[in-house]
Order: sequence, then structure tokens, then C-alpha cells
Amino acid sequence: MPRADSFPFFHFETRNVPSTTNALGIKGAGEAGTIGATPAALNAVTDALWRAHGIRHIEMPATPARIWTAIRDASPR
Repeated sequence: MPRADSFPFFHFETRNVPSTTNALGIKGAGEAGTIGATPAALNAVTDALWRAHGIRHIEMPATPARIWTAIRDASPR
């Protein structure tokens, strides 16, 4: 398992440029750190559904009701 001391040093700088398109002068960028989480979670759900029930695709949001419906529809009757 990689640890923090296994990685090279990363130098990080910010260059804040105020936004001129809104009264607060700010830009949204808070989602950048989580942009990969949603596809990773949905891939895990889809992989589990594929292995257990042969379901290849599920639409977002993967709610419990949507997952149960997909399983019910994929089950032999």
C-alpha cells in the first residue's frame, strides 16, 4: 500500500484571479477534488450488479429503488 513517504514532493501554487462575472468576485472550483468519486462509485455498483445479476448498465442516480428494480427486472421469473 502506498504511503505518503512513497511519493515525490509536489510543489503547489495558486494564482487567484478574481471573477468579474459575479458580485462576490469568486469562482467555483470546490468540486474538482471529488470529480472522480461519482464514476468510481457507479462503476463499483455496476460491477457488482453485473457479477451477481448480469446487469450491464444502471442510470444515475443509483438509488436503492432503482437498484432493486433493476435486480427484479433481471431476475428469471
